[in-house]
Amino acid sequence: MDIVRVADKLKAFREDFPAKEYGLIQSFTEGEVGGVARVVGWCNVVDLATGKVIAQAQGTRALRPPIPGAQGAKDTRDPDRAMTQALGRVLGLMGYADAHGIEGDTDEPDTSGVTTAAKPKPKPKPAKAPPPPPVSPVAEARRHLAGEAVADDTLDLDLVDTLELRDMLNARPPGDRGKVRAVLATHGFDLPLPEQMNEGRYQKLTNLVNAELAAIDEATT
Repeated sequence: MDIVRVADKLKAFREDFPAKEYGLIQSFTEGEVGGVARVVGWCNVVDLATGKVIAQAQGTRALRPPIPGAQGAKDTRDPDRAMTQALGRVLGLMGYADAHGIEGDTDEPDTSGVTTAAKPKPKPKPAKAPPPPPVSPVAEARRHLAGEAVADDTLDLDLVDTLELRDMLNARPPGDRGKVRAVLATHGFDLPLPEQMNEGRYQKLTNLVNAELAAIDEATT
């Protein structure tokens, strides 16, 4: 099998298509295939008068680490080889090739001695959001009292006994109980307190009571 080298293809192509009339536009991109860094070369044959692309082809090579201290073609050997391969393929598509040849193997072999492909850089893992800071029961109760956070007490139908909370209030001096009752009345709680209420409503009641008692205790110290 005869292999037509890219240089020979290009010479024959230019004899038929002058450079001032038809351009060869080359470029390359880097990517990843199967966990290995790759470089993809592109080549377009363009009619310069109209800008129309007559033919297009790609070539691909493993992207390897640069050779220390290398310059010129040796430093850019993988992109250059990918673009050369694309050039050979696009010219082959236009008929500049042996009919029995393999167009992916028409450029000169690499002689740099480097065979290991560069591994792509690992993508950084997204940082986990820190957990929310703990909120003290008293602070949460004051937020409820100020109207900043109101529990949805219409969704929870489990009933809770209010005896413990009622006993705690009854153990306070009359003046303290009066202040708490006034706060509860402004927030729509029936007085005297029912023996049972749903869990959401009971939690709101507990928050209000704790907040008011904490305020009373702070005022008397």
